[in-house]
Amino acid sequence: MGFMSNGRVNIVITNRKLRYTYHKSNKMEGLQEHGELELPPSVLEEGKIMDKALFSELIRQLVHEHKWKRKKLLFAVPDDTVVIRQLEVPAALSREEAKGYIETQLGNSIYLPFSNPAIAIDFLEKQVDKQHVLLFAYPKEKITDYVDVFEQQGLRPVVADLTSLSVYRYYMATRQETTQHHILLVHWNEDALVLTAFKENKPVFTRNMKVEQATEEVDMERTIDEYLIEINRIIDFYQYSITKGDAQIELLLLSGDYPGLPILKQRFTESTLVVEDFTNGELPSKYTDVLGLAMKNEV
Repeated sequence: MGFMSNGRVNIVITNRKLRYTYHKSNKMEGLQEHGELELPPSVLEEGKIMDKALFSELIRQLVHEHKWKRKKLLFAVPDDTVVIRQLEVPAALSREEAKGYIETQLGNSIYLPFSNPAIAIDFLEKQVDKQHVLLFAYPKEKITDYVDVFEQQGLRPVVADLTSLSVYRYYMATRQETTQHHILLVHWNEDALVLTAFKENKPVFTRNMKVEQATEEVDMERTIDEYLIEINRIIDFYQYSITKGDAQIELLLLSGDYPGLPILKQRFTESTLVVEDFTNGELPSKYTDVLGLAMKNEV
């Protein structure tokens, strides 16, 4: 087993499930094992650990069973409370200076729906006097709780990611080329639906909705039709509010573990949108998120 000593663990967390892979590199061919764990009810709610003792025991069992002790870990948190916002900073600032500048503006000119955020930034286009910046903000307490559990059970967390970014990373890595510049990712799990719009491969908008579990096929179709209205609203919002009528969504990406995704895809067959999913991969399509996470660099 020595050849796996430099490998790393990748874990994606939803409120109901935990998906994992073990890779010896951040390439698809580095995949060694994969799996999924059903989480007991109320262990997680809205991405927050509610039963830390039970969650910690579940992680301990995984680490012991798969011999992950002291392995590096990349994990993706639920996107339910992430804030993605476009901002402007002075053009002369470096990336680190821009992040520091934004931190000084939190609570003053920049307001978030939660306090004590963990933030990351990405540079967009630059003009003479200003730099456009993409801000990602997430409640730091939620991330810290996960890190504490993982470290207590012998893992070495090195990177936290957003699930939507992991899915999109997988899409970019497995497509030879794309001519679409305006893409809506529909990431639908059994517990939540997350809609993330990408413009020129950068996320510019996200919307999260809780999903009630359907018990019968009729209920599932009704649920899909209800959320389809919201998906179409977001498509219109992107065209008329975000791009001011200059562009529109060209491609829908469908991912997640929601069993009704094939029905949703069928609903869009008569539209002018291109619809893609991940049903032709080596693993079931629900693993798209954790496979994309595994492709992320550690810095």
